[in-house]
Amino acid sequence: MSQLIRRRMASEYLYLADTSRAPFGTKSVEEVKNIALDCIRFLRGKGADVVISACNTAQAALIALNAQPRENFFGILDFDLPAGLRKVGVVATEATVRSGVYLDKMRRIGVEVFQRPCQELVAAIESCAQDEEIERIVGGAVRSMREIGVDAIILGCTHFPLARHVFENLSGGISVLDPAELLAKKLERFLPKNETAEARVKFYVSSNAESFSKKLQRYDVPLPYTVEEFSWGEIAG
Repeated sequence: MSQLIRRRMASEYLYLADTSRAPFGTKSVEEVKNIALDCIRFLRGKGADVVISACNTAQAALIALNAQPRENFFGILDFDLPAGLRKVGVVATEATVRSGVYLDKMRRIGVEVFQRPCQELVAAIESCAQDEEIERIVGGAVRSMREIGVDAIILGCTHFPLARHVFENLSGGISVLDPAELLAKKLERFLPKNETAEARVKFYVSSNAESFSKKLQRYDVPLPYTVEEFSWGEIAG
């Protein structure tokens, strides 16, 4: 979302954080697919014109089970890779690595890929771990990428860009790519720009709105926003 905001696309953003059922990276493909479809229906019910899945794990499950919507839907995996890369490394959740979606994507464009599951980093970022802990986890992943000589490291989980500076500091000059940034560039062809100052964000969370709000304060959301908590049980009822 932050990448879309930087490019002034859309006037209102609806952001769903399914905090009651996270993390998704250790769940089965079927479970994640059902969660993803619930989230898509929720956002469409709130009036979203276009739905963008910001979760690699969720889109991987939709692709694996042939359940991805065909209209007005984009996923984080729909980005275009910069030209000239021959071998890339992907750090992602266990579920994304198991799905093989990056293997398929890179194979189609003739790029070799090395995958590294980094589930531990998700929990560390969620818990606002100390810098030393983040550096320990990232260091192990980056060392393996440097050893096999990748041209770029893809942050295959939307938590990981929050630690992008750590990846870059430890990468030894290897390019670090954020799929969200690459996807936002691609979406400039599809989404209108907002030239006014009326843009805003509505955050919906399925649990722990207070904790979520504190995290937002830490990351300094650049637009006016509200946070609303809901229950899946109430919706189903």
